Amino acid sequence: MSDGHENHAEGGTANDVSGSTSAVVQAGSIVGDVHLHPGRPAVARPHELPADVHAFTDREEQLADMDLLLASTEGESSTAAVVISAVSGTAGVGKTAFATHWAHRVSERFPDGQLYVNLRGYGPDRPMSPTEVLGGFLRSLGVPHEDIPYELDERAARFRSLAAGQRMLIVLDNARSAEQVRPMLPGTSSCLVLVTSRDTLPGLVSRDGARRVNLDLLPHGQAVSLLRMLIGPRIDAEPDAADALVQHCARLPLALRIAADLAVTNPELTLAELVADLADEQRRLDLLDAGHDPYTAVRAVLSWSYRNLDPAEARTFRLLGLHPGREFDPVSASVLVTGNPGQARRLLDSLVRGHLLERTRAGRYQMHDLLRVYAADLVAQEEPEEVQQEALRRLFDFYLRSASLAMDILLPQERARRPVLPGTGTRADLVDDDQAMRWLETERPTFSAIAAQTVDTTWTVYTTLLSGTLYRFFDICGHFDDAVTLHNLAVVAGRQENDQVAVGRALHNLGAVYQRLGRYPDARDYLDQAIAVAHEAGEAKVEALALADLGHVHMLLGGFDDALDCDRRALALFEAESDRTGQGQVLNNMGLVLDRLHRYEESVEHSQRALALFRETGDRPRQGYALNDIGVVLQHLSRHSEALDYHDEALVLARDTRDRALEAEALNGLGNATRQIEVSESIVEYHRQALNIAERIGDRHEQAQAHEGLAETYEALGNVAEARERWRSALEIYGELGAPEAVAAGRRLSGLTE
Repeated sequence: MSDGHENHAEGGTANDVSGSTSAVVQAGSIVGDVHLHPGRPAVARPHELPADVHAFTDREEQLADMDLLLASTEGESSTAAVVISAVSGTAGVGKTAFATHWAHRVSERFPDGQLYVNLRGYGPDRPMSPTEVLGGFLRSLGVPHEDIPYELDERAARFRSLAAGQRMLIVLDNARSAEQVRPMLPGTSSCLVLVTSRDTLPGLVSRDGARRVNLDLLPHGQAVSLLRMLIGPRIDAEPDAADALVQHCARLPLALRIAADLAVTNPELTLAELVADLADEQRRLDLLDAGHDPYTAVRAVLSWSYRNLDPAEARTFRLLGLHPGREFDPVSASVLVTGNPGQARRLLDSLVRGHLLERTRAGRYQMHDLLRVYAADLVAQEEPEEVQQEALRRLFDFYLRSASLAMDILLPQERARRPVLPGTGTRADLVDDDQAMRWLETERPTFSAIAAQTVDTTWTVYTTLLSGTLYRFFDICGHFDDAVTLHNLAVVAGRQENDQVAVGRALHNLGAVYQRLGRYPDARDYLDQAIAVAHEAGEAKVEALALADLGHVHMLLGGFDDALDCDRRALALFEAESDRTGQGQVLNNMGLVLDRLHRYEESVEHSQRALALFRETGDRPRQGYALNDIGVVLQHLSRHSEALDYHDEALVLARDTRDRALEAEALNGLGNATRQIEVSESIVEYHRQALNIAERIGDRHEQAQAHEGLAETYEALGNVAEARERWRSALEIYGELGAPEAVAAGRRLSGLTE
């Protein structure tokens, strides 16, 4: 056993050993065989983290969450449950970069080492099995190959034994499911496990106590900062192009890095030129392909998630690429995929868990821009053209019929003025005013998207029908910019269809909106065109509506005789059509003209007749306008207390019907009437509220009215400086509008200045 001499002493054993040895056993007596193996060198602690990411930016909130999670593990007993963080987020959002960056920041807090593995849960390669991963972990912890158990359960048990009491960080990157992760979990809290996945891993959270950390798209400012770090001073030299580049990359870190690489490797291109290329959505994914590297190309990264979907989920995802809206609910999604809303919700929730969709609010979903483009690319490649066309027809029908239903609920008395929709189809479940208005407001961006998508296609009829259906919704709620866009598209679509009635209706709608915006010459031009087109087409209702609105524009410009002439012609047409609402509309307009001609008693009589007709037809918004206009005339008759009652009732109706323009008018009316009874600071608030609303919806005339009311109030309160400033603002707006009120405003300002 040795090179030395063996000495025997009484009652004991002594050994003299010289030379080198790797193992020594000293025993008084030995029974059986003795097996000695050469000793192994000490095993180095594993440090397997990938390199920290270059130019890591933002994520301060999530990093702080991770720091708190780490702090919660320190000082706990070794028998406490293992602490797990599940970092989730969509493809390319930077989960691996985040996990790696944080792990490097805290690596010194784990003196027994850091284990890392890419589980390949979403990628071009086969996902790693837990058995493979555990074999690698055991080797990293010094277990020789021949001593690694074969069975998964035995490997997991051996790993837990080695990890017990050790202060280690274990990073399980790109996990496919909780089942893939669970065998690699150590048994105590001395180790911290960091899991990244495109799935939210609900099972890991509910069963294993994982703390979820979600990574969203980068905030705009941080996205620009990332580009600055990657590209350099060119970002500050072209700030507008940098902002556009961020938008085109959907604030997705992976896409931003790839776009930055395009900019750096093509220094002869300006950022603006790069943005121009990226603006073409059909080319965007092809440009952002990082040299066809399957691990970093945006298309490939997104495809990894798509390949792991079951057939129903995959079909839903690609059909959603047809949806023109930025966000949608399960009902519209079910229309696309020919299912019911319950089934659609389950499929959408599956896509949310896989980060191919995200929830934006209760019951609604969206996908970021690159995913939308990718889904559209997939549906074009994998679905027959007839399937796509039928899905779009169902979807467009759904939105149009639902919009029509909502308008029928809100304004049933105007049903005859809206386009007639043939046949039947799926509609949103709307039963009352609140539901109808809420649905219209929620889907407002989708209407514009549908109109823009259909105007130059075989679907142009949807553009004109949406314009004719939604005109009063946009008008009541003050969505004038949206209205201009929609109605302009409808003019183009109507001409493409050679549908003169649709063209006339859209031209009238445009003229009415431009009147609201204070663009009176434009309004007059469009209304003149609408009258001519409608008359030629024999569409008396559209002609009458355009005449009534043209009369109103003439009045606002001070052309009272022209205004009354238009009103009389419109009234005759409405009477021939038995349109009671239209008759009331013209009578009220005539009352406004008579008021400006100082024929106050006649004015009140006309507006009272209009109010009676609106009450007969149940037209609550127009009741509000008639009430407010009567209040204005009563002020001119010095019947201020009566006027207050009319303005109060008008304000209630404005808020009940959500008519923002009427609300501004009623608030200005209340301020003016109250000031005639008692001057106080509280009057200022009426006009300030009116001004805020008018500015928000872009109603220039009512803005001027609010400034005038404030000027009158401040003057009465003795605040000459503020009164002068308000008269100046009113005069400026009246002058821009070409309104006759500019003369009086100029005189008042001049009087204060002198």
